[in-house]
Parts: sequence; structure tokens; C-alpha cells
Amino acid sequence: MRLKGKRFVIKFMFPILVFLIGLTFLIFVHEMGHFLVAKRKGLKIEEFGLGIPPRLWSIKKGETIYSINALPFGGFVKIYGEDGSHSDEKNSFAAQSSNVRIKILFAGVLMNLIFGIFLLILGLNIGIPVVVDKSNLKDIRDIKISILEIQKNSPAEMVGLKVGDRISEIFYDNERITVPSVEELQNFTKKHGGKELGLKIERGKEVLEIKTIPKENIGPNEGALGIVIGETGILKYPFLKSIWGGIKNGLDLFFNVFVAIFLFLKSLIFEGKMIGEVSGPVGIVAIGSQTVKLGLNYLIQFLATLSIYLAAINLIPFPALDGSRIFFILIEKIRGKSIPIKVENLIHSFGFAILIGLILFITFRDIIKFF
Repeated sequence: MRLKGKRFVIKFMFPILVFLIGLTFLIFVHEMGHFLVAKRKGLKIEEFGLGIPPRLWSIKKGETIYSINALPFGGFVKIYGEDGSHSDEKNSFAAQSSNVRIKILFAGVLMNLIFGIFLLILGLNIGIPVVVDKSNLKDIRDIKISILEIQKNSPAEMVGLKVGDRISEIFYDNERITVPSVEELQNFTKKHGGKELGLKIERGKEVLEIKTIPKENIGPNEGALGIVIGETGILKYPFLKSIWGGIKNGLDLFFNVFVAIFLFLKSLIFEGKMIGEVSGPVGIVAIGSQTVKLGLNYLIQFLATLSIYLAAINLIPFPALDGSRIFFILIEKIRGKSIPIKVENLIHSFGFAILIGLILFITFRDIIKFF
């Protein structure tokens, strides 16, 4: 029983733990941006916390409390006077010029963007998984068919195939195709619809053999296994080229997030539905722990993407986010006077309540989806 317990921890809990450490570090990087700039400007930092209270552990050094809190999602830097009070004291956030306050708020966004680009540079130097296209073919090695998407209640989902699985072989009786192309795989599954096929799957360092029965009489837009497949490989650049590639890909992703968010909000507000897959804390941990199993390069790529997403989302002028606080300061600069602090705090509180509600709703969907 003890041996089985240890195997369970290694197989299921260890990937979750590794990803949570990585996610916590992304939050740490963001909050460290606020912290460093505020400290440099001589402001008093009341608390630097990782996680959401209640507090589990804390230590006080100088005038700052450093804490670890119970819920491992989020983090905060509590700066003296950030609620608008103590505006007559020089070490208060409220006493600073609009430019200094914007720099402090923007520092978290910038740190996440820089860190995400750094991870992309590192990933491109050691090799990261990408979908093959003509523009990057010469730098890609180990090209195989990978599962990019799995339809609900499909034969693939029923037998436990996962996004990221690489299909190295497909067979039925004496018929066998090693390293099939997209077209070969599609034709093979259509030809043997309703029969039990074997798939050799590479999942990280594991090699699995999975049996599945493709559907017969499929529609024009359906696949026999219910999967979207594509050629993927490992993209690896020389050191100098990886620097340029990381910067370019990171900035492209950063700006594309804003387009994706605009389309998401447009659909949600005007059509009352969510487009694409949106994950909350539970979904992010579930997906992140799967990337740990696939290998270090997958984890680096996922954390890089997540860090850049955090940077972009925090810059959106939605109440309670850094972007909203920057927006209020810009309004103050235009008007020549600040919005009443009670009004601003009320708007941020309302926005925070909406965010929590949205997170709870998405988390409920994640639990149903993943468990």
C-alpha cells in the first residue's frame, strides 16, 4: 500500500506541485516589479505576500511583512497610502506624482513581459514544440503527427488520448504505418472505421500503446477518431537567433492577447456566449501539470505564454487590475484633479467582485471538464 501511495504522489501530485511552483514564481516576478520600483522611489512597503489570505506564515524585516498565504493563486504588494490615504507623507503612494505612480503600477506588467520573453529565448535555445509550417521547416527536428484538439465524447476522448500526444505508429492486424503523415492517418482510420486499431503514442518520455475504434459513416466535417491533428516538431535556434526569436514571438503574443480579449468580450457582451476555451485556476493547474509530464521544454513554453498573458491582461483597464489604476491616473492628468478616492475604491471593489464571480464560474466549468 505504501508503494502504491508513493507512485500516486509521483505520478499525479508531483507534476501539479512543479507547476504550482512555476506559477507562483510568475506571480512573484509580477509583484517584485511593483516592489522594486516602489522601494527605489523611497515608498514604505507594508506587506509583500504570495497567495491570497488567510496568512499561513510571515516574517517582518524592517518595515515590511513578508507573507505566504493559504490560496496559491495571486499575490500582492501592499504599499503605504495606495488607498489614497497619507497623501501628506513623502513615503506614501498617494503623495507621489502621477508619473511615479504609473511607473510603479506598470512595473509588474513589464516584469512579466520581460520574464516571458526570457523563457521563450531559453526555450528556443533548448528546443520548444511548434506546429510545422513552411517558414520554420529548416530549424525543426523530430517531426511527427501530434494531437492538437480532441472533441468531446469522441473515440479519442473515451480511450484517454490527450492534446500533445504524438502518434508514432498506427496499426490493424498486419497493416502498420510507422511515423504516418496527416493524410495517411486520416485515410487509415476511415478505411478501418468500426474496427479496433492500435496507436503507438509518445507522451513526454512515455511510450504508450492505446486501442481505439474509429467511427463509421462520419460526416464531412468530422474525423473518425474525433481529433484535430497536425505536424509538430522541436524548433531550436542558435543562441543569437533565439534572442531575436524570443523577443519577436513574445511581443507578437503580447499584442495578440489584446485582440483575443477584445473578441472574447465582444462575444460575451453582445452575443452572451464565450468563444474559445477559457480556463480558471483549476484549469490552468490541470493543463500546466500535463505540460510537466510532457517535458521541460513544454513547461517552459507554457510558463512563457502564461507570463505574457498575465502581462497583457493586467494592462487592460478593467477595475481592480493595474491597467484600470493607470487609467484613473491618466484621467487625473487630463482633468488636473483626481477622481474622489471613495468613488475609485468603490469602482475597484465592484470590478474585483466581478472578477471573483467570473473566476468562480470558470472554475466550476473547469471542475466539470477535468474531473
